[in-house]
Amino acid sequence: MANYKNESKELLMDAINIVFASDDNYAQHTAVAMASVLLNTAVPQKVFFYLIDDEIKLANKIKITETVQKLQGNIEFVKIKNNDLANCYVSGELSRASYFRLDIANILSESIERIIYLDCDLLVYDDIAEMWNIDMQGKPVAATCDLGIMASGRIRKQKHNQIGLPFDAPYFNAGVLMMDLKKWREGNYAADIIKLASENQFSNHDQDALNKFFMCNWQEIPLKWDVIPPVFNLFTKILAKADLRKKAIEAKLKPAIFHYAGGYKPWEYEIYHGFNDKYYEYLSKTEFRDAKMPQFDKRRKNRSIKRQLLRLRLADFWMQIFK
Repeated sequence: MANYKNESKELLMDAINIVFASDDNYAQHTAVAMASVLLNTAVPQKVFFYLIDDEIKLANKIKITETVQKLQGNIEFVKIKNNDLANCYVSGELSRASYFRLDIANILSESIERIIYLDCDLLVYDDIAEMWNIDMQGKPVAATCDLGIMASGRIRKQKHNQIGLPFDAPYFNAGVLMMDLKKWREGNYAADIIKLASENQFSNHDQDALNKFFMCNWQEIPLKWDVIPPVFNLFTKILAKADLRKKAIEAKLKPAIFHYAGGYKPWEYEIYHGFNDKYYEYLSKTEFRDAKMPQFDKRRKNRSIKRQLLRLRLADFWMQIFK
């Protein structure tokens, strides 16, 4: 199931290749994320989505395809073939689809030399072409620093003990990645990282495996391209560090990608301005627009929306103080 209605040789050479990985539970949210990409770029015809498909139902595949087609993008569903990924450590609410990013270099055709990988629980607000044109400085991976981890002394110590991360070294969030697949294939990185992930029970799963493998060999990109909860909530541990505070405030003022990493997902609550109103806006542009909402996960404990809204109000207060 693919749509290549714009498949001219010139267009393919100039394509913006974006990879998602999803099971059926996240089919709707993947479509919403894709819609946010296409609605905010000047060149939707150049966007090629590759969706790594972990048993997505046919009806939902059709809805995703129709969403992308109507917004002038292109999509191909691809299957995972590497059985080694089944041995990777999974805990909590993490699905095995999270590990699929590790094998993208082997999953996609060798003709595809560079991609942007995006998690499914995010929204893109800026033109993805701007991110696509960022210079990776010859590195195999480019990403944003994970300020939530970098600001925590306790977690920094954990990363030092688990993956050997020096206390003064940066750590990246793996929910938004730029990947030079040509370098990945030349170095056979995927096999080594998958082996690392399958032989260890890292607390941050594939993200820890990637950070251990690419330690001091990745390119930092502006924080606005992966604004996660510790940033948009302006956690006090970030505010307490002047260098991190400056980055966080700049990213919160103008986020390019709003990433709902962690416990509070936008589809689990009614519309709340400043938190999930954009999710509902982009949902209305997809073929999932008639889905029953909200969709609360009963497995989640202590996830009161009041707590999240209080954090947002507190973040607004800190913005007035520090910006």
